[in-house]
Amino acid sequence: MSILAKLFRRDPLPKLDATEPLVIQLAQALRALDALPLSTKEEREAWSSAAAAFKEKLRSSWSPIYDSLPHELEHYLVDDDIRAKDPEYVEYQRRKLAVLLAAGRTEPNQTPEPRSGTVTPCAEPRVATVPPVAHL
Repeated sequence: MSILAKLFRRDPLPKLDATEPLVIQLAQALRALDALPLSTKEEREAWSSAAAAFKEKLRSSWSPIYDSLPHELEHYLVDDDIRAKDPEYVEYQRRKLAVLLAAGRTEPNQTPEPRSGTVTPCAEPRVATVPPVAHL
């Protein structure tokens, strides 16, 4: 094994046990965070406040399971500004966190509910009709 491989080799993540009470508790809090809208400045500020509380629990109450959590959770907690503008990124992050979002649900394949106020692309561009200008 090369020196670089030895330096940067990481042990595989411990398997996430979706039936563990701490994982279920974290998943419920993550689903609640994910349900918060991000359309306005006030909503993003409320989301950031809720995310800060989530991060605090991540460092304290949920620290025993931290090493088994997907790395994308860290991105999720700081990328709210991107998710507010890009619905495809919302779906990308939800796919990456699907196992965690589903933990503790009674219906295993249930997907997260879309947030109200989420930016969605228009089917057709909107063009304003301008009346002709009368020449004198």
